[in-house]
Amino acid sequence: MAATSTARKKARGKKSSSKGRKKTAAKKKTSGKKKADGKPQKKGAYSAKDISVLKGLEPVRMRPAMYIGGVDKNGLHHLVWEVVDNAIDEVINGHATTVEVELDKDSSGIEVSDNGRGIPVDKHPETNRPALETILTTLHAGGKFDSGSYIHSGGLHGVGASVVNALSKEMIARVKRDGKEYEQRYRRGKPKGDMKLVRKVKGRGTTIYFKPDPEIFRSTKFDTKRIRETLEARAYLHRGLKIIYRDRVKGVTDTFQFDAGIKAYLEKLVKERGFKPTHDFMFYQECKKEPQMEVALQWTDEPGEYIRSYVNGVYTRDGGTHEQGLRTGVVRAVRNYIDIHDLQPRGVSLTPDDLREGLSAVLSVYHLDPQFQGQTKEKLNNPEVSSHVASSVGANLELYFNSNPTTAKAVVARAILASKARRASRDAVLQVKRKTAVSHRLNLPGKLADCESTRPAKSELFIVEGDSAGGSAKQARSRKTQAILPLRGKVLNTEQASLAKVMANKELSDMLSALGCGMGASFNISQLRYHKIIIMT
Repeated sequence: MAATSTARKKARGKKSSSKGRKKTAAKKKTSGKKKADGKPQKKGAYSAKDISVLKGLEPVRMRPAMYIGGVDKNGLHHLVWEVVDNAIDEVINGHATTVEVELDKDSSGIEVSDNGRGIPVDKHPETNRPALETILTTLHAGGKFDSGSYIHSGGLHGVGASVVNALSKEMIARVKRDGKEYEQRYRRGKPKGDMKLVRKVKGRGTTIYFKPDPEIFRSTKFDTKRIRETLEARAYLHRGLKIIYRDRVKGVTDTFQFDAGIKAYLEKLVKERGFKPTHDFMFYQECKKEPQMEVALQWTDEPGEYIRSYVNGVYTRDGGTHEQGLRTGVVRAVRNYIDIHDLQPRGVSLTPDDLREGLSAVLSVYHLDPQFQGQTKEKLNNPEVSSHVASSVGANLELYFNSNPTTAKAVVARAILASKARRASRDAVLQVKRKTAVSHRLNLPGKLADCESTRPAKSELFIVEGDSAGGSAKQARSRKTQAILPLRGKVLNTEQASLAKVMANKELSDMLSALGCGMGASFNISQLRYHKIIIMT
């Protein structure tokens, strides 16, 4: 009895220890993630703890392409344009006259200065930090969200300066204001210390120096030629603005200042590209009514059209509603002049593309509230701008044509020439297609009774056994879409024959020629002449 009792106790002990091990293992499996209420979370579950909340400038460093378009050369130089545009905004609004840009010797750092009002340095009521620090470390912080501080601005989203800071290995901001100079340093978007008073000075303005972060960009070397050309274009757009560019890489200093504005800019662009003007005069218009607009245009012998458009001094690479308005206004003015003076020859149809053929133009628009497509500001979306530009350009260009008939007739002659060239090009393409179809038919097998259609999707090929069946099929077919190819009764078994023997077989050779898509390495299914193939046995 004693032995039996001892055995039972041991068995119970083994069972309890086994249960303990299973419970421990189960705990380990579920001890990973827990729900918000503290209970274990199953694999694949989704709860509030899975939601990340990025603070400060973390979103910019994690997804830089959302703010600057990419981390390639375009994105790298976009940092420069953001800082330069902020400086030029002071000029646009009458608070500055000069912008200075200096490139480091190793082309990895750049400094932008202006003689404007200087970024405010007093404490911001919400952040309780200096306004300078708030602007450079907070997304959507700036003075351009209403028209109180800036009437027109290119850096309008309040993210430009802070994005540049976030994507820079190092940034130094200096502000001259109220007879004092302040400085604050940053590293990868975060202050290295508090803003400090450096010294007493004369004058005013803001200086931003930054070096792009190699952890973000594929290359941090700036293209000095690209920077120079962009700064020169900015100087053309803002008459009276002086831009000084110091290139420490080449040891060269350039000063850009153009009193003739975009008229001189268009002359430069036309000359640089080797375009030959079709008339001696250039149309220029300036509109002070909001949205303000300035346009210069000229027709040349160049095919197509060439338009460079800007909004608040920012180059809109992908155009937008302002460019649409320009095109509409130009077409309207030319067409009205042709209709009023009965200048359209009989048998010539003029499309909008014909009327704009050879057009070269520079368009600059200033808008109080521009709606750009994305932070990179490459396209304008304001719908009201299109009608404003179209009506203004259309009316003034038509008046210009009536006052300058020689120029107007040269533009009309250019449009008629474009129409004739377009028609001749279309006829040439059709002729080539016809010749190609004829030459292809000359290489077709003699027994093939081809169809009239040259459209594979509408064409059918019937492969029939023997000449007798072929004759019957030819009588019953539709000549427009159905082709007949008679073959000899027994065709070569290609599975057992060599390639040379296959190619020497007349029946298979005829079939390959008729299908037109080749074989082996030269096989191209897009060359198939019939999209329906029927084997009649």
